[in-house]
Amino acid sequence: MKTFLLPYGKEKIPITLPPKNLLKICLLKDVAGVEDNNKAIREALENPIGSHTIPKIARGKDSAVVICTDITRPTPDKLLIPPILDELNKGGISDNHIKVIIARGQHRKMTEEEVKEKVGEEVLKRVKISQHDPDNNLFYLGKSKRGNELWVNKEVVQAEVKISTGNIVPHRYAGYGGGAKSILPGVSSRKTIGHNHLYVETGEAALGKTRGNPVREEMEEAAKMIGLDMIVNTIMNVENKIVKVIAGDPTLAYQAGVRVCNDIYGVEIPEKADIILASSYPMDISFHQASKTLEAIGHIIKEKSTIIMLSPCYEGIGGKDFVDYLKEKTPEDIIKSIKAHPEKNVVSGVISYLIAKCKEKAKIYLISEGIQDEDITEMGMLPANSAQSVLDEALKNYGDEAKVLVLPTASITLPLLKEE
Repeated sequence: MKTFLLPYGKEKIPITLPPKNLLKICLLKDVAGVEDNNKAIREALENPIGSHTIPKIARGKDSAVVICTDITRPTPDKLLIPPILDELNKGGISDNHIKVIIARGQHRKMTEEEVKEKVGEEVLKRVKISQHDPDNNLFYLGKSKRGNELWVNKEVVQAEVKISTGNIVPHRYAGYGGGAKSILPGVSSRKTIGHNHLYVETGEAALGKTRGNPVREEMEEAAKMIGLDMIVNTIMNVENKIVKVIAGDPTLAYQAGVRVCNDIYGVEIPEKADIILASSYPMDISFHQASKTLEAIGHIIKEKSTIIMLSPCYEGIGGKDFVDYLKEKTPEDIIKSIKAHPEKNVVSGVISYLIAKCKEKAKIYLISEGIQDEDITEMGMLPANSAQSVLDEALKNYGDEAKVLVLPTASITLPLLKEE
């Protein structure tokens, strides 16, 4: 018998199964961070991919905006922004003609303390900082190819030089984070964001997918329409240490970053499994976070398969909108509800939709001390106390040839099917 340990919060749970049934244990590469963060950032700015350096871009221009991420993203903006400001200065744009706009999309407004923590004291002293408001101070760029009305932050439009930061990591429906996401959803209107996110209904928006992904393609289109000059993005390891910094053209530099990201988070899967045993570690505070586990495996789920998910969910399910959407019966019902309630959090609706699509293919067992059994049942899943017991029963049901795929860190893993 093969025995291994699965993370469950701060604990590790032993799991045993016959070696013949084990398809693969998906382990992420142990990639070290760079020795000198500041040096890595400087080198990226001095050697941009597919674009001029910032001083050349800035030459002869009077104003600039740096669009940075908000507190929900691990992007080390306090390290990235000061050298970007220095490069803009070299190009002739002084600090009093530069603004930093926090691209919070529909996320809540950050507190003063959070802003200070995010951008650092040096940036606070040097330039004006504001937070994007998805309901005010907007400019109409025009319609996208898919008919979405692109309303974006007016101050970003007005700036002559536009540079954005970000962090490239697998993303549940945009393919990956970073790149043009700084524009859409980052500095777009609530309605524009909602319209874009609902492309999940096409079935083409998925984790790790950029080509043919309508969500990502419209983000790229919005970045081109607004005239984003450069991105400065990080790729970090599982400990949030910088592995690589890329700067340059919003499309070409981004593609280079995605390749690095795949090397860190991508794990090749030989085939689809009958049983998927997945821990949500390290995203296990709430089911809202832990749900990334189901989104990560959505494209590798076999019809009539079984998912055994472990997550303590210490803080329960998540926000009220998320709870409401999760209790809808079908993916179609969720889409109808999102469209009928534009005031609700569209991201929570989209996440719920992706989970509902998983439930159509698989039976999902949830081992969680933070969620009541009746709530798990109402969410369309099956409560369980022991992953081993569920696994043993599932192996009996599927027979001797059953294949089990194990993901110890499913919420941050990018499974890549061999045929892909």
